Amino acid sequence: MVEFTFMRLALVASAAMGAALGLIGVYLVIRRVVFLGLVLANAATVGAAAAEVFGWSSEIASAATAVGAALGFGLVRRPRRVSDESLMGWAYAAASSAPVLILAAGSAPDADALHMLFGNILAVSDSHTVGLVLVALGIGLAHVLFARRFLLVTFDADGAHVAGVNTRLWSLGLNLLVGLAAAAAVQELGALLTFALLTLPAMAALLVTTNMRATFLTAAGLGATLPCLGLAVSFYFDLPAGPASVALLSASVLAAAAVGRFSSAR
Repeated sequence: MVEFTFMRLALVASAAMGAALGLIGVYLVIRRVVFLGLVLANAATVGAAAAEVFGWSSEIASAATAVGAALGFGLVRRPRRVSDESLMGWAYAAASSAPVLILAAGSAPDADALHMLFGNILAVSDSHTVGLVLVALGIGLAHVLFARRFLLVTFDADGAHVAGVNTRLWSLGLNLLVGLAAAAAVQELGALLTFALLTLPAMAALLVTTNMRATFLTAAGLGATLPCLGLAVSFYFDLPAGPASVALLSASVLAAAAVGRFSSAR
């Protein structure tokens, strides 16, 4: 498998972005806003669709729409009668339908456009692989530098506000980090796998670890490893790479739940 250049590039890109998404996904799971990752991933596809129709840079357009959505959730005050989950449900529905309509109105959605929207990690180029690795390193650096602030506003936003921490600013910064990560990943990994990596490694890690350092390391490790195993499964059994990776990530949550229950019963 690794003798093929396209597989080596796919493995590197999957491992890098999988680790980064798994890392920051811990914050989303703890904050109970996992669907924010899905909304931002689909928002990035809106920019990609517009870029396809108007001839813009897909990377810039995806980042702009994902960052715009992240800013919207961080700055716009929701109506009191509408919950955060309902607002995210509306945003997901809108962001899911918009790319299809944009492509249908602008041009026929050819294979390249569909790969752009739904991911084709096996076609990742050298330059895109380098870009994804750099993005992943940037996310890791941001986590190292700002983890204490991010955790503070994640676990005890009210207490942090009383202590003088600008909780709205730090929450917005965390949203922007997720938005940029989703925008970078979604064109190569697809919205489904991007969302799965933002959610499932963190869930599995929280089920089997007892401290935050171990949780972050486990989530990053699962995010890096399981998509690579998914690529191997897709290669040897002729299966779609993205769904194979999502299936393994889903199975890891069930395995972690079983391990956690067995450990607590001892």
